[in-house]
Amino acid sequence: MTDEPTTQLTAEEIRASAQTLHRLAAHLRTGPSLADALPLIAALVDADTGTAARLGEALRGIARYLAQETTVPRTETVETTLGEYIEAASVLQDLRLLDLTLEPLRTASVRRAPAQAVPWR
Repeated sequence: MTDEPTTQLTAEEIRASAQTLHRLAAHLRTGPSLADALPLIAALVDADTGTAARLGEALRGIARYLAQETTVPRTETVETTLGEYIEAASVLQDLRLLDLTLEPLRTASVRRAPAQAVPWR
């Protein structure tokens, strides 16, 4: 995957990205080893290239596009929607700090007892 923008993008590619996130969640529910899971988690939460960073960029891009698109009426509803996209992008910006959570996970001692059930499983 490159960081170069492309003009050839399809809705199916976006759906495939969402499906990949769904598969990751399902995979993590199977209880893979930490050694197997950490690289997947790291790719997801990387501060520069992770999902939060990229989705935030995309949401800002959507807001920018809609604000500049002359065929979109500038109604109060549209202005509110643009604000919601920008606010969501800002929340995702804050999630970039998840990258900092990886080092303690990498250096933590291995738990010997089985994990307790978690409510979100």
